[in-house]
Amino acid sequence: MDNHLSLYLHIPFCASRCSYCDFNTYAGKENLIPDYIKAIQKELRINRQMLVLNEPVHSIYLGGGTPSLLQAGEISVILQSIREMFNVNADAEITIEMNPGDVNKELAAQLAHTGVNRVSLGMQSSDARELKLMGRRHSPEQTLAAVEALKSAGITNFSLDLIYGYPEQTMESWQRSLQTALSCSPAHISLYALSVEEDTPLQKKIERGLLPEPDDDLTEEMYRTAEDILANHGFLHYEISNWARTAEKQSRHNNQYWLTDPYLGLGAGAHGNVHHVRTRNHGAIEDYLEAMQAPKNRLTGFPAAAEVIPQTELMEMQDFVILGLRLLQTGVSQERFERRFGVTLNEIFHYQIDRLIDQGLIIYGPDGRLLLPEASLFISNRIFREFV
Repeated sequence: MDNHLSLYLHIPFCASRCSYCDFNTYAGKENLIPDYIKAIQKELRINRQMLVLNEPVHSIYLGGGTPSLLQAGEISVILQSIREMFNVNADAEITIEMNPGDVNKELAAQLAHTGVNRVSLGMQSSDARELKLMGRRHSPEQTLAAVEALKSAGITNFSLDLIYGYPEQTMESWQRSLQTALSCSPAHISLYALSVEEDTPLQKKIERGLLPEPDDDLTEEMYRTAEDILANHGFLHYEISNWARTAEKQSRHNNQYWLTDPYLGLGAGAHGNVHHVRTRNHGAIEDYLEAMQAPKNRLTGFPAAAEVIPQTELMEMQDFVILGLRLLQTGVSQERFERRFGVTLNEIFHYQIDRLIDQGLIIYGPDGRLLLPEASLFISNRIFREFV
């Protein structure tokens, strides 16, 4: 295991919920933000004391929700607490997710001053009608203004998120969104296929016939089109849903997940994976705050956990392969697997590997790494299930 640690902090507050969203987010509860920040600080302190985490922190990620609803001073307080309690690398990647409508030059400059050096911007589309259907609260023009604000603050390491396969989205509008994103010169682009989740406003509209079902064939065509366009612009397709302008601009934090390296999850609903244990915190903000008032799991180091799941070695091996296959350039290293687990990859998964190789669904790279070929990317979940 590489000798570094990542921290994920979930900020569950939103001004409004998007029509497709089933994330752990809550609108209209901004009055709880001060108490929430204190609880985060307390959780950080207990984690640091009880888990004896000496690895240097090389990435910090504030996700949500809408972390840009916090004031820059509140973000600064959180980051300062982390620096006081953990050994944070001088070059640590510090990312915050932001809604384009929240970004202005003053806020961008303040964030840069706190040490934030990477921003994930929820662009989603460059089409005003699509943004309205999605329930987004920003306009295409605000995305462009947000990009300029970030650049003026010296934050050039930013990622743009886009959604494809949305009802009534067309190939033409999708290509326009891609071209608009590229015109912003992002360091990174993430593309997410729409998933219609239960009990979301989107799902209810589809059920009532107000919007059509997503077209799976068109969705795959959109993905393949994006692959070609981004490749023609020199982007590195390094993970199923992620592209980077250069290898150095890959998301260090997300790679921590794919490589199954340790990370702490802090805040309401956050997930973590550290010391051979997976954790899931209480989801509701009030439940999280109550748990942090009188932590029941204080002695375990996971004071806000609703679930603490010890991982068997086989479970960790399965994760290593499944998540590693998502990394299209890196894949699953047989050498790293053997170094970590003391057995060879083929000793554990020879049946699955042979079968998938025979079907052409996975391939061996030049150095023996297991890789997903391009043709398998859109059926990757089927392949991953083979290792469970």
